Amino acid sequence: MKNYIFLLLILVGSNLFGQTDSIEKSTFYNKLTSKEITEVNFQNIWRQWVQLINSVKYPDMPLDQNGQVHYVIINEFKGFDKEILFDRTMEWLAINYGLLPSNVYSNLKEGKIIYRNSLNLFYNYGCSFTSIISIKDEKIRVELISLSYQTYYGGDYANGIPEKTVNTNINEVYPIILKKPSEWNLNLSWFKATNKLFKTEIKNLNDYILSYDNSNVF
Repeated sequence: MKNYIFLLLILVGSNLFGQTDSIEKSTFYNKLTSKEITEVNFQNIWRQWVQLINSVKYPDMPLDQNGQVHYVIINEFKGFDKEILFDRTMEWLAINYGLLPSNVYSNLKEGKIIYRNSLNLFYNYGCSFTSIISIKDEKIRVELISLSYQTYYGGDYANGIPEKTVNTNINEVYPIILKKPSEWNLNLSWFKATNKLFKTEIKNLNDYILSYDNSNVF
């Protein structure tokens, strides 16, 4: 019992790694209290986790009230009405991704743009997601949902092995601590790359909207 109390104090008292890492730890502790894992296994895996997170900063992921990864970004554009923001967002999508109108739901009256997209993360890994863009006067809200990761494997046609893509829903990745320790580094890299990718995409959209007038003077 003393060991259990000590472990609980570690979990509850430590907030070194951010909110989502705290949820990782809490989820893992529940496995111990429900006796799904032994105390020996708990301590062994916990030791590996702390060692990893001490050397690799945990990438905090935005979570909804159900503990699911859920990105929502709201930006203000003072002096821009809904129609201008809508048109420039549609232009940006066409320029960057060549998305056909048939692949995009767009409704100016509702101020809504919805599309599915796939982007590269690093090496042979990519991600797919659905973007829901809501627009009104002076504001754009971008919601990114249904995130999944793709791993691309090259084929060996000489031996009759075709190339393939393996899809992994983000709910199969998070919480990371419940996966095999050998998978932790890759999963953390996916999360870090996702945060960086979405941050860059939103910045590029904002820059396009704000620099539009200057780039169209000729």
